[in-house]
Amino acid sequence: MIHWQKKLEALKQTSTCRITTRGRKTGRPHSVPIWFVVGEERRIYLGTLRMGRDWPRNVAVNPGVSLQIGDLQLAGEARLVTDEAERANIESQLASKYWAAWIGSWLGLKPQGVFEVRIRGEAT
Repeated sequence: MIHWQKKLEALKQTSTCRITTRGRKTGRPHSVPIWFVVGEERRIYLGTLRMGRDWPRNVAVNPGVSLQIGDLQLAGEARLVTDEAERANIESQLASKYWAAWIGSWLGLKPQGVFEVRIRGEAT
């Protein structure tokens, strides 16, 4: 197991991470806190209630992102999950970690978008 993977395993219950994208118009870094779950094989999953937010729109233009979880800074490529079975699995994982998402799922509220970030390694 790579050093950053060990750190990530220890941080996976952290409540939020910060995603940094590149502005689709300006190219400047744009960072926001977001809920996340750690997947397998270098994957981290994210969800958003509004696809109109800046970060999902930035990812559509430039999928390169960085994630900060605690003191761990990771670099990766994000993609919108479109497969319904894969999306439902990720939504379930988010609902298992976050009670507000779990309650929302009972009320029929779901993320508008679910993203997979394939981690390349630690950001430099």
